[in-house]
Amino acid sequence: MEIALEYAPDGVIPVPTERLSSAESAAWARETAAGFARDLGSDDEVGTRIESALLAVRAQADDDRKFMLIVGADGGVVAPLMISVIAHELSRAEQADFLWSNTAILPVTPRLTETEALGTGFSATLAQRENGLDFATRRWIFFGTGATVCAMLGPVVPYGMAFVEPFAEAALSSAALSGFVPRPDPARLDELVSAVTRPGDEWPLNR
Repeated sequence: MEIALEYAPDGVIPVPTERLSSAESAAWARETAAGFARDLGSDDEVGTRIESALLAVRAQADDDRKFMLIVGADGGVVAPLMISVIAHELSRAEQADFLWSNTAILPVTPRLTETEALGTGFSATLAQRENGLDFATRRWIFFGTGATVCAMLGPVVPYGMAFVEPFAEAALSSAALSGFVPRPDPARLDELVSAVTRPGDEWPLNR
């Protein structure tokens, strides 16, 4: 299944998946970053930051995953967005392995994302700490008949999530995926939300 996305060109850079040599990847990252920074009206430091991020993301690209680099705050925040189409329905254990992490240092923030082509997806935003570094990720799962779509935004500096997730959510909401049949499962969505909702979080606040 080939997923197609619409995205804001001033906030998203698609990463090619075709095989490139090291020199070709470096040239692509340099030229793409320079053009993007120029369009933003940003300085060389921003271009260098974007170039380094593009090289890192490009090194992870393969035929099974689609990558984009999300750029927010006028180039001050960059984060990879990975999207993968899995040709089977994930088990509950597999869902948990993807959505949660034992490196989380704060309670997970759950959300639902409504899309036309992928149905209603569940997302979890995590604040994490690994090797003394704090960062944030947001992970989405969309349930289909015989297939699952998973996406992850980040890692990104914790304060930066707010600047990049609107671009990622808009791209996912626009997704078109030939052959994907959404599988409504409101009971499972409720279970996932309940699994990370602390007592009192759902209580209305007095104004």
